Amino acid sequence: MRIWPGVAAVLVGSLSLGSAALGEGAAADSEEDPPVLAPVTRESGQRQDPAQVAARLTPLVADKKLGKQAATTVRDAESGDSLFDDEGAVPLIPASTNKIPTTAAVLTFGDPDRRLTTKVTRTGNDLVLVGGGDPLLVSHKPAVEPGYPVYPAPTSLRALAKRTAAQLRGSNTTTVTLAVDDSFFEGPAWEPSWPEYYRTEGIVAPVSALIVDDGRVGGGQWAPISEDPAVEAGRTFAGLLRKEGIKVGGDVKRGRSGDGAAEVAAVESAPLFELVQQALTSSDNQTAENLFRLAGRYAGSGASFTGGSQAVGKALDQLGISTVMTKFIDGSGLSRDNRLTTTLLTDLLRRAVASEGGLWPIASGLPVAGVSGTLRGRFAAPETAAAAGWLRGKTGTLNYVSSLAGYVQSRSGRLLVFASLANDAKSTFEAGAQIDKIAAAAADCGCPGSGR
Repeated sequence: MRIWPGVAAVLVGSLSLGSAALGEGAAADSEEDPPVLAPVTRESGQRQDPAQVAARLTPLVADKKLGKQAATTVRDAESGDSLFDDEGAVPLIPASTNKIPTTAAVLTFGDPDRRLTTKVTRTGNDLVLVGGGDPLLVSHKPAVEPGYPVYPAPTSLRALAKRTAAQLRGSNTTTVTLAVDDSFFEGPAWEPSWPEYYRTEGIVAPVSALIVDDGRVGGGQWAPISEDPAVEAGRTFAGLLRKEGIKVGGDVKRGRSGDGAAEVAAVESAPLFELVQQALTSSDNQTAENLFRLAGRYAGSGASFTGGSQAVGKALDQLGISTVMTKFIDGSGLSRDNRLTTTLLTDLLRRAVASEGGLWPIASGLPVAGVSGTLRGRFAAPETAAAAGWLRGKTGTLNYVSSLAGYVQSRSGRLLVFASLANDAKSTFEAGAQIDKIAAAAADCGCPGSGR
């Protein structure tokens, strides 16, 4: 099995990772780098003894901080050997580790270099803003820190407005009407198992093929989320057109772009693989839900919650991964009705680090412990700090649920994939800290066995 080349770049040199590996900016000051494991050499890489791994991990997984239901699986990434398995076949609530199979599905059925198009069409003086599933449309210039470029680059609705206005002025048109078309996605916009506070507290917006500024009213960073992101996007676009000297008459309504409509202007998203990385690094719920719909569309099962679920199942079947007793309700992991196993997650991660099936954006998109994304503030405790800069993983957090799935280089030089799910925990924070201890202990275990 060939390990994806980028994994070595990530795991050797700790925080001296470049922006290409992290999808972020410059590395931290070397004087503040956390302790790291010894670099890999040609002589390193001895397989670990499962009995020794179990001796280290068993007391940690028995801790009551993990809650009433928990599972952990650790495997050798190259050989696939099981090094530790505690309830690995038991289906549990995965929280945001559910984004791993979501992204696997969209990569299985979609071209990683594909870009999503948002366009404006015209019939007479009637314009239609047509969504193409882009989750990163913004109406403003993102705040950029010097030396830290925005990654992935957002798609500018302002640019689309400027291009549209220029075309309209070129045809001596200064007054138009505007409708919005979000028919690229199908079915309900809100998963029934999601509580309403997910929207009111800004956790996720109703899923739409046309969404700007994460669906926030007026585009403010802390503004409330609209109940209809597509119409809100149209209102935002109308305001941008007015700033360009185009009068938009009447209210923005829903409509369809007819077959005979002419394209006026368009903008394209970052490539699909960057959207995958965005969903994983930042645990971006909105992006994950759009990718779930896109997976359904590309797989031919429909761009809906049901279609996305079927696409994930098809992708895993195609990859040879069992889906017995699993449930894929949404793309983000926000539903408490999702069910995954740690065995499934480690099966997927093995294929990602080996770049099987074009899954390399998953391996490169996972945040780095102590460095980036949702793992930036993790692995700082003395008993876990040795894994900082070396471990990459997808976090998951819901009320009373914590999870982590990823890969790390062990002290023996072997690359390990791991997954831990904790359900019915008294404290989500304490469960997460305990999972960090499990992952760090697996990485820190030399645990020499026989063979290479």
